[in-house]
Order: sequence, then C-alpha cells, then structure tokens
Amino acid sequence: MRRTRGLWLSLAFVLAVAGAGLGAMLGGVRPVLGLDLEGGVSVILSAPPGTPRDVMERALENIRERVDAFGVAEPQIFLTGNNIEVQLPGLARGRIEQRSTEQWCLVGQGDAGFGCAETEEEARAALRALRVETRPAEVCLVSARGEELDCFGSRAEAGAALDGIQVGPPPSPSAGEGASPSPVPEGSSCVVGALGKVYRCFDAREDARAFLDGITVQPHGERSCVVLGSAAATPSPAASPEPSPSPAPALSSRYAPSPLPCAGSPEDAEAALSAIHVQRFDREFCVVSSAGRTLGCRLSRDEAEVLEQATGQERLLQLIGTTARLEQRQVLDVLAPGSPGYEETPVDCATEVERATPECSFSALQDEEVVFLGQDGETKYVLGPVLVRGDMIDRAVARFATATQTNIQTGWEVDFRLTGEGARVFADVTTRLVSEPPPKNQLAIVLDRVVISAPRVQSPITNGEGVITGDFSEREAKDLATVLNAGALPVELTRQQVVTVSPTLGRESLRQGLVAGLGGIVLLALYLAFYYRLLGIVTWVGMAVWAILALSLVSVLGRTAGYSLTLAGVAGLVVSLGITADSYIVFYERLKDEVRHGKTPRAAVVPAFGRSFRTILTADFVTLLAAAILYVVAVSSVRGFALTLGLSTMLDVFVVYFLKRPLVFLIARNPRLSELRGSGLASGVAAEPAPGGSR
Repeated sequence: MRRTRGLWLSLAFVLAVAGAGLGAMLGGVRPVLGLDLEGGVSVILSAPPGTPRDVMERALENIRERVDAFGVAEPQIFLTGNNIEVQLPGLARGRIEQRSTEQWCLVGQGDAGFGCAETEEEARAALRALRVETRPAEVCLVSARGEELDCFGSRAEAGAALDGIQVGPPPSPSAGEGASPSPVPEGSSCVVGALGKVYRCFDAREDARAFLDGITVQPHGERSCVVLGSAAATPSPAASPEPSPSPAPALSSRYAPSPLPCAGSPEDAEAALSAIHVQRFDREFCVVSSAGRTLGCRLSRDEAEVLEQATGQERLLQLIGTTARLEQRQVLDVLAPGSPGYEETPVDCATEVERATPECSFSALQDEEVVFLGQDGETKYVLGPVLVRGDMIDRAVARFATATQTNIQTGWEVDFRLTGEGARVFADVTTRLVSEPPPKNQLAIVLDRVVISAPRVQSPITNGEGVITGDFSEREAKDLATVLNAGALPVELTRQQVVTVSPTLGRESLRQGLVAGLGGIVLLALYLAFYYRLLGIVTWVGMAVWAILALSLVSVLGRTAGYSLTLAGVAGLVVSLGITADSYIVFYERLKDEVRHGKTPRAAVVPAFGRSFRTILTADFVTLLAAAILYVVAVSSVRGFALTLGLSTMLDVFVVYFLKRPLVFLIARNPRLSELRGSGLASGVAAEPAPGGSR
C-alpha cells in the first residue's frame, strides 16, 4: 500500500497541473500567435557598417519602447549583426469599441465639437463664456510713407518681426556679387529683418534709423472670431457690487476638438456662436489595438474610423524608423529664399547618401556650426553647436492649445519637462540668449536635422519646462511626444525590407497547422490502440496531458516572456509528437520483452522501466542538445521551432516519469487488468509468456 501511495500521489500531481492549465486556457489564456499565424508586418532596419554592439542594443530597446507605447501586442524584435528585425503580429487587428460615457460637449455647425466637460454645469458655463471678438485678418509692417513692408497672421508675429529688425551694414554674400538681385554700394546702411530680408538701404545711417523708427504695426482687414473668455461671476448679497469675472471652465481635449470658428463679418461670427449649443453624449467610440490598449476615442464612429486609419501600419513604421534626435541650438542667421547668400549657403547632410557617412553622424555634428532647413523645406537656419540635448527631456506630452485672451494661437503642441541636469543647462542657455541681438536670441528646436521652430527667448526659463510649437496635426504631436519619451535612437537606421502578412493568410496557416497536428495525433492514437490495446489507452491519456501542458507552457511564455507561437513553433510541437510516441513505444517494447522471457507483468514492469528510461533520457538529451544549439545559432522563426522542440522534449521526460510510469505500474500490479486478453502485455500482438515464468 505504501509503495502504491507514491504512484497515486504522482498521478494526482500531474493531473492537477494539467487541470490547472486546461482551466487557464478555458478562462481565456491562449498562446500569443506570431506574425505568420495572425498576420501583421515585419520590417528589417539596418545600421551603418561597424556600429558597435552596445549601440545596436540601445537602439533595439528604444524601438521596443516605441512599439509598446503604440499598443501593439507582443512585438518580436531580433538583433543580428547590424540589422534589427521587428515583427509586429496582429497589427491589422485594431478594432473600434463602443463604450458608455456621459459627456456634455459644445457642438456647432456641421456637428463640429469644441470640447467637452464631465458635467452640464461646466459645459454651460463655458458656453456663456464664449463671445465674438474682432481681430485683424492680417497685421502688416508699414513704413512712414504708408508702404506695406511685410505682413503676418497675428499682431504677436508682426511685433516679433519688428523687434528683430535692425540697422546694419548690407549682408555680404558668400560668393560673388552677382548673387544679389540688387547690389548695394559699400558703406550703405540697411534696414534688415531677423530672417535676413533687406527692407531698405541708405547712404547715411541716420536715414536708415529714421526709416526704422517710422515703421509701425497696422492691422489690415478684420475678421471676427469666437473666443473663450472669462465666465461672468454672479455676485452674492454680501459680495461687492462689481465682482471680478471667474476663469472659464477648461474643456477637455479628449475627443480632439476643432478650433473655435472665425468669420469675415461680425454677423457671420455671431451666427456661428448662436449655433453652438450643449449636447449630451452617452457613448463614445474608442480605437483599441490588438494588445487591448486604447489608442483614442471619438464621439462618432466615422471619426473613430479616421483615427483607426491614422494608427495603422505606415504610421508605426515611420515611428519605428524615426531617429528622433532632438537638439536645441542657437540661431546664428536665418536665410529666407531670395535673401543675400541664400543660394550660396549649402544645407549640411541634405541627402540620404550624405547622412549615411560618419561625417554626418549626430556625434560628429554636435559641436559644429551647421545649416539645416525649416519645416517649410525652404528657409535655411545657420545654427551653432548643440546646447540642449534630447536626452535631457524627462517627459513630453502632446496637448491641444485653445485660444484664450492671453493666447490667440490654437493647435497641437508638445509640452516637455526637463531632467535636473537639463533644467540647469536650459536656464543657463536662456539666460544668456536673452541679451543677444536678433536673430541670435532665438533657440532653434531641431528634430532629425529639421528645424521645427525657432522661438525668440524673451526671458530666462528656470522652471525646467518648455513648449515645442509648430504646424502639428494631432497625430504628429502625439508621435513626437512618443519618440521623445522613448528616447532617440543612438544610430541612424535605414529601412531595408518590409513584409506584410494579411490576417487571412495567417488564419489559413494556423488552420493548416492545426489540421496537421490533429491529423498526426489521430493516426498515432489509432495505431497505438491497435498495437498496444489497453496500453494504447494509457498513451492517449499521457499524450493528452502532454498536449495540455505544452499549450499551457506556450501560453504562459507568451504572457510573461513575450514569446509568440509561429508556424515554425507549431512544426516543433508536431515533431515532438513523434518523440513522445517513441518514449511510450520504447517502454512498452521493453516490457513485452520481459514478459516474453517468462516474467509476469508485475515482475517485469520495474526492470523494464529502468532500462527503457535510460534509453529515453539519452534520446531526449540528444534532441534537447540539438534544439539548444539550433536556438543559439538560428534567427527569427527558426528559433521558435527550436524553443518548442526543446520545451516539448523536457515535458516528455516529465510526463513519462510522473504519469506514464505510475499508470503502467498500477496496471501491472492489478491482476484483473494485467491479465485481460486486450491488455497488450501478454496477449494480442505480444507473445504469451513462457511456461514457468517468474511471478
């Protein structure tokens, strides 16, 4: 009894583990499918030859953080030499979910949304704070004679341009005089703008100064805009008769609100304002990635479908390959098209071929003066060495800036907070640039050799926070915040190959893999049942437990270690079926040999298992060694084959010892079962025991 107790405990342990695995799978724990089974995209990125291994490893981790922030399930990222392969299974399986919510939103003509609040009172307070203001459609710099010199979109821009105008010598072209469309005599004094534009030149400096003093800022045309002002406060009986207005409630930008409308006349603006009303929404449509991460919500399904397209494959590929090297440099000069020296000033590292050379690496250029283009692709910025690096940014957040009384600019921008070191450096830089003359008091924000913006430093910034503004869309602002948070790639990568696998093809591959596996199991089960009778039934139980444990282990690895089951992995499992069947056959044949030599099943089972188990261990060790070597030297999906083969082989040893051994031992010790004609031990295909055999 004591000897059989251990056998029963072993059986109970294995069945409990298998039951737990089966329960987990029934509860929703499934293997994470790879690219070839689920569909998705694979991209290979290549670094310049000779890139150090540690640099490639840092690039791999940065790419992983970007992909994780995008919300793609279980990316597979491999590093081989100077190549990084990124496999993104399930990318095409984003979906739109309808969810319950309660939002009170300002809605205008054409169902345009201008922001939402959580309560009706907040939304109506914001509606009461809306009013129409007359603003200039265009603000121009006008000379004393009434000549328009330049025009801008706002008074702030025009004022900044006027502050940047100075009197000085005519700009000297970097190559012959013929480059200037209107040559200026030597000794002249010119009125020159911050962007290098020459407004007028005079023989005497006093005349140039008088011309500059006569320039004024004048609005040209008018437009009427709806703006969010302050909500009027209702005085209480004990309050003063003239209460100060209370700040207008802030509206949420969760649903990507549209800018407040502007019109050409006050009547049209008033009509647009009167059309704005408070509307209650009880549902939202959210785009959810294959990893279950919410990528954004909208109030209508049509808007959600647009957002789903914006979070598609091409956007992610751009996000992965963007180097995202953010730099802040002092502006030394700004050359607009047509200004002197524009044609003769080349842009540094302007082509892909140049950027692949060591001379154009970020480390080679960080201490050099450079010339980069602006976002318009035309304006050239002459910049000094790097003053603030992108790795000094601690956190970046994209947000939609709405128009207020103090800020008339609207649109998406990126707020950033610097690290302790970055805050100190930024404070020193802005303190120094305040006293510089234009345009040297501008600090250019450069992303991957493109000047995004070049704001003028008006006062020292010592709180370690700043704003990156530009002509950003919502997607561009959020992508920029994502790559800044993840960090810049330490090396510039080029896209070598992109392979897309459709979900339909993936499902067909999965179906064929399952058919092959199930077909192999059925044929093997029928063969074992025919040849080994009762022992064949034992084999069925053992292989069912093995299959449950194998799938459970693959599922756990998918959740914890990021392993994705590929078609090669399925092949490894199918091959392991044969290895598992061999373990049973080796044991059964050795047992039958012992019975043929005259032993009873009870006496034969122990030595038969001892001898056969050594053979099983040797065979499984060889298979496991081959799988380990294959895993180390192989790449990509071949490693998946090696991994499943190795894990299945170890499971085979576990099931043989803790399940098959006690089951067969218990059957052999039960005379009723061991002496059945269909037991497969001493009848059927097996020979009858010799007379006088041991018992």
